[in-house]
Amino acid sequence: MNMMNGERTLINIVIPAAGEATRLRPLTSNCSKAMVRIHGKPAIEYIIDSIYKNTTDIGEIVIVDGKHNDIREWAAKSIYSDDIRCVKQGSLNGPRDAIHVGIQALSNKDLPLVVWLGDAIILDDNLPLGTDFLLTKEVEDHFAWCMWDGKDFFNKPSSTVPNAVALVGLYSFKNGFSADYAFSNTSEYDISFSLEKYARSVGNQFNRVNTNKWYDIGDIASYHRTCAEFLTFKARTFNSFKYDPELNVVTKVPQYTSSFAVETVMHEKKWYAGLNSKQKMFVPKVLDDDYGLSLSYESGTLLSDLFIHEDISNSTIDYLIEKVVLAIRNHFHTQPSLEFLKTFGTNAELMWIQKTNDRLKSVTRLSPAVKEFYKDVAARCMARAQPVQAMHGDLHFQNVLYNPYNDSITLLDPRGEYGKHIGCGGDHMYDLCKLSHDLYHGYSSMFHNKPYPKYVSESFSKIIRKHYANDYQEIIDGGALLIATCIPLHYDSEKRQTHMKEFTNAYANSRD
Repeated sequence: MNMMNGERTLINIVIPAAGEATRLRPLTSNCSKAMVRIHGKPAIEYIIDSIYKNTTDIGEIVIVDGKHNDIREWAAKSIYSDDIRCVKQGSLNGPRDAIHVGIQALSNKDLPLVVWLGDAIILDDNLPLGTDFLLTKEVEDHFAWCMWDGKDFFNKPSSTVPNAVALVGLYSFKNGFSADYAFSNTSEYDISFSLEKYARSVGNQFNRVNTNKWYDIGDIASYHRTCAEFLTFKARTFNSFKYDPELNVVTKVPQYTSSFAVETVMHEKKWYAGLNSKQKMFVPKVLDDDYGLSLSYESGTLLSDLFIHEDISNSTIDYLIEKVVLAIRNHFHTQPSLEFLKTFGTNAELMWIQKTNDRLKSVTRLSPAVKEFYKDVAARCMARAQPVQAMHGDLHFQNVLYNPYNDSITLLDPRGEYGKHIGCGGDHMYDLCKLSHDLYHGYSSMFHNKPYPKYVSESFSKIIRKHYANDYQEIIDGGALLIATCIPLHYDSEKRQTHMKEFTNAYANSRD
């Protein structure tokens, strides 16, 4: 909370986002730079999310946009619509002028001010917004940055500046009145001239705050590097990702101190190795290595992000869900080998019955009747389970990439384990129940501010009735079962577990 003289003080935010971003074309040929998407989520949404993660003491948020209207269209539909106002810069006279335009649109210019550039994706926590500081990072290529040595500013210097750090696009001013004066009475193009004028007017230098989580989308190369780095956010805590831009390869590296993490990656490698030539058309290319899992970095947007962040039509939702369901049915859920069939019954019981019993045993605040309901669901699902040559095992839409330019899907993060079987074999019901727990029951939505559109569950229900009419009720119930058995895995968040338990109880009671 921002405090001044013991009282809560609101903070104004100005986000200049009017530039044409020529270095990012063709990605910005028809959109603003701030609307370029990283895994389906616009850059501007990362910025607004990060602001509210650091403070809720917001006075006004003004975004200064340019020739496109896409930022204001996004803002009108976002959860922040009541908090954001957009103004046009008019003539594109640089970032200093854009900030000036934004400040003039504020109702109360005397409040502390934060200027956050519209292409600066900064995910640090506990930033002292509303105090006098500049966000910085250490760099080697001083010539590409505005450098600051704590006193003087050097715009893209021709030589290295001793003891200087780079400014990365976040400027915080305790005195809003003086900030207004500094940006209004400077005619130069660059922001640094206004920073110097502000420091002189308040008789004080800025504090330096170093960032550990600043991400660049300034040009095509840095954009793709950031997209690859953001995969780490979706990784399990026991894995990390390394990105090789030359080969366009992402390597999943397990924590070597964890045998579980190492085994998980080994199981994935075994799954990829067991696929046939047609199935390999739906997954990344796999490179040989002995220390991790190296995969080609594939273009596209996760279907979960697409559903959450894009305003897509119901017919498109139908098309994408059915596309995934049919790809799995026609190319993965095919006849398995006799070798796999030999132990299928035992492994199916481990997968459905034993796992359900073990997981539910440790879950509190579920009545015996509710636990018995889910045990019965597990038995019904196992009874309908048909052995298949390849089961993904973690088939939800956070693990499916979609590329709209060639209409392709790419499956990510397979399980690679079915009971005691290590490889790609499994049963068709488990994959379909995984889709059900995500698309019908909203598992992913339990962890996001924005849920899937309501039509997603209706669409999934319709498509499952069409292609799996006889298995329909078990697939829907089985999706709820997989949420119930996930509860112990979320031990790191009591709030999340409580939400899942409430769902688990409510669904079981609704089926009485």
